[in-house]
Amino acid sequence: MSEVGYRTRNTLRLVDMQPTMTSFSTVALIIAKSEPNIFLDKLNSEKRGVINFTLRDSKRHIVNCKCWGIQACVEEYNAMLQIGDVVDVVGAKVMAITAPNSSGGLSEHQRYQPRSTLPCALVVNEGYGYVVKHNSDDVATLQPLRQLMHQPHKSMSTVLKLSDVRCTAPGAELRPAVFIDLLVVVAAVRPVRELKRKVARNGNYLMHCLELVVIDASCPDGMMFTLWHADWIRRAQYWQPGKTMLHLIDVRISHSQYYACPVLSHASCTLIYENPLPKSPDCQALLAFAATAPLKTYDLFAQTDLDNLPAAEQIQTQMTVQQIYARAEGELQDTTSEHFTAVLYAMVSKFDIDGLTNCINKNKSCLRLIPNNRNDCDNEHCVLQFSMDFSGARFEYFFNINIQLSDQTGTLMESRLSGGVADHLLGLNADAFQRLLERRKTELKWRFLLKYFEVKLLVKKPTAMRKNLTVIVVDMELIQLEQLIQKMTTF
Repeated sequence: MSEVGYRTRNTLRLVDMQPTMTSFSTVALIIAKSEPNIFLDKLNSEKRGVINFTLRDSKRHIVNCKCWGIQACVEEYNAMLQIGDVVDVVGAKVMAITAPNSSGGLSEHQRYQPRSTLPCALVVNEGYGYVVKHNSDDVATLQPLRQLMHQPHKSMSTVLKLSDVRCTAPGAELRPAVFIDLLVVVAAVRPVRELKRKVARNGNYLMHCLELVVIDASCPDGMMFTLWHADWIRRAQYWQPGKTMLHLIDVRISHSQYYACPVLSHASCTLIYENPLPKSPDCQALLAFAATAPLKTYDLFAQTDLDNLPAAEQIQTQMTVQQIYARAEGELQDTTSEHFTAVLYAMVSKFDIDGLTNCINKNKSCLRLIPNNRNDCDNEHCVLQFSMDFSGARFEYFFNINIQLSDQTGTLMESRLSGGVADHLLGLNADAFQRLLERRKTELKWRFLLKYFEVKLLVKKPTAMRKNLTVIVVDMELIQLEQLIQKMTTF
């Protein structure tokens, strides 16, 4: 199988397919592909496989192409051909399939591959046909086909609003998953996670998962969107929060017990069009909304979002630790507000200035937060930019110190001293702290530990996108024990 193909003289358009054809050849764009399915052929006791590519050569039509062969052949297809490649399909067999479902729902079979717009599919068998990349010098063919990655074949009239699908009704966890169309903007891209999955016939194998938050004008709080496919995870590394728009077709929505709300996920039948063209009024309105909407922090270190802190002098409401927890998560919780402020008089019972996450790195290219024990970013775009045209420091360091505050009612575990507030209270920034001797770091720690403070807090309640309670220190002032007793007695 050659790495780069050529356009044969007898190539046809996808719309010209007929079920009687046994050697069909075409040039088309890969807009989706499946993971390879490897199995044991019981007739000859060898491993064989199949992989599906979804192809497109016009604004209107898409079809599926299944490639069968021995394991090495299928794995070569998977490694060589990526989403976005223009390919030559040579010697394929045309098969009749069930007519596309006009009712809008997905049949059981259609859930495992994107819905074709034609009543035919292509089958490529090893030894009879093949699929290879199209000649890279044929620019006249490549350019218009590559543009189809941004031109949805399906009207946007079918898209739903996130607010319509995000609501949770009683019994939602018992309902089956459904497949819908959406037009959204990427709000956050989280780091790629590695997960081990146990499969009976293959044992454990490593999977990668990428979680994103997507928003539209109806739901600025966002919804979780999970990618499991390696090609889409790779492409998502170049998506920009607040700028990248996605037209999702047949995206899976189901209830998540972990997030206690509906979440989106890429399925075998899902199609994604990045930054769809032409920009319709709906697209322009969504981009205008994304440009003006404040991008919230959905990352694990949500407490480091310090751009919109209230003024310390405006925080006047005195509370105990018990009252803070009651208002945030307990019987005094107010569902109309996502945050509140409080003045707490307490002792610092933990000041984790020597912990692993006492400082956080912010990547200057993608602005992602990276723990201090990591030396680089997983984002391929960042690696490329740093290697080509970026000089100077790659990261900006800032404090992210966990402190625990104790009073007569309990201990507040989730407080964080971060950013400019930490710089001011500690008298130095995170860069200077990294250069301190251990003796000086210990002295700095004991300036706070087991001392009494008036602490002004911003408390952010748990949400679907941020599962944990977040408590941000806005200001803190050292007080004497007598003052603490007076405040507690008065209160």
